[in-house]
Amino acid sequence: MKVSFIGLGVMGMGMALNLAKGEQKNEFEFLACDANLEALEQFKEKGINTTTDITDTVDSDYIYLCLPNLDIVKEVVLGKSGLLTHLNPGQTIIDFSTISYLGATEIAETCKANGVEFLDCPISGQQAKSMEGTLSIMCGGNEEVFNKIKPMLDKMGTQVLYMGENGCGQLTKVINNCALNICVASFSELMPVGVKLGLDPEKLGDVLITATGSSFASKTLVPKVLEGDFEHGFSLDKAYKDMESINEVLVKHEIPLPTLSGTMQSYQLALQGGQRDYYKHAMIRFYEDLLGVQVRKEGFE
Repeated sequence: MKVSFIGLGVMGMGMALNLAKGEQKNEFEFLACDANLEALEQFKEKGINTTTDITDTVDSDYIYLCLPNLDIVKEVVLGKSGLLTHLNPGQTIIDFSTISYLGATEIAETCKANGVEFLDCPISGQQAKSMEGTLSIMCGGNEEVFNKIKPMLDKMGTQVLYMGENGCGQLTKVINNCALNICVASFSELMPVGVKLGLDPEKLGDVLITATGSSFASKTLVPKVLEGDFEHGFSLDKAYKDMESINEVLVKHEIPLPTLSGTMQSYQLALQGGQRDYYKHAMIRFYEDLLGVQVRKEGFE
């Protein structure tokens, strides 16, 4: 059996390194693929086969993808010289990229028409978890195929869930992301109000981290707000695209979600306010500017 992995970026690197351990245990033959030669060095050092050409992967039983966006996934899979032009019925593509629900279902339908299985398996977790092999992986597609590849997925994640038919993996991921986005918007709007009216930022932050209004978002991001740390690899602009993705589904099915719609407006204000390239909690700076305050710990400059 041959397994290939295309896309060795921030998340794909650790995932591919963990998956490649299967070759070291003689479970399968492994090939790492990326256009960036530097990304291949760690694999070459371990004696793992590498390539910069995706067509070298087309004889694989299973081809894993971890790519930046929907356009690139479509080009790699459905493009004029993409994978699907070379694959035979019975081969499988597993996509870890975060793309839209509608995009995933469209790609899956095209693959299925050619006898190729396509599973959308977006991931959740930071770069450290990808290196540790402790990601959450949410999968949509053929359940029988999922059961076959689960031992491989278990090398990359500790929470590996089958969510349903094609698109269900992406739908799960975007719902999770949007729930996080809503939580970030809530404290970003409310903390500046508290500080404007005389509350101490650190004490208010302690309450939002520990009391009934706490969330994963407040626990991880309120400390960064207080320290003035808004740098992160995943920008507010990309977070907004998650909401655009689910909004396509809501429009198609005529489903009103006022809380999500309000959150999108908060993100739009932050994007227009110059916070596009910072992490999502940078939206608090829009409300700080609006109210003329800063939500920072004592001594911050």
